[in-house]
Amino acid sequence: MSSSVSLNVKLDSNKLFNCKEVINLLLKFGWNIHKDGKITFLPLKDDDMYDWTTSNITLGEFIKLVDEKDYAKEIVGVELYWENTDIGGHLLMFNKSDFSFALNIHTKYIGEKDKIPDFNWYVERIIPYLNLEYHVMEYEFEFIY
Repeated sequence: MSSSVSLNVKLDSNKLFNCKEVINLLLKFGWNIHKDGKITFLPLKDDDMYDWTTSNITLGEFIKLVDEKDYAKEIVGVELYWENTDIGGHLLMFNKSDFSFALNIHTKYIGEKDKIPDFNWYVERIIPYLNLEYHVMEYEFEFIY
């Protein structure tokens, strides 16, 4: 049986912004989308199939893809890693104000034995930086077992 843990965020939608701005903000403050020189993302016209693709595209090419997916009102998805660690997850942007960060890549736990995710670790590395540019209206952790 598998479980999933995610941080779900809702930003104030009154401010004009787009998905690439949120991604660039996270990249500016310690998150990284490159792993071994490649980026893992949801391709254009994925049709909600979540067919993750790994490619050695550049950051510029990826941002262009984000613009295209944003314009087509598709879910924008990318793997993010904290700095130079293996800790990360899948960022899924459903629209310009709602997104989810799945804590599914080498999840940081309070205790390995109990498998309790270290929620504060993730909040400290995401929410304060979003609040620098946007108003975080709400955030919550979702745990499905």
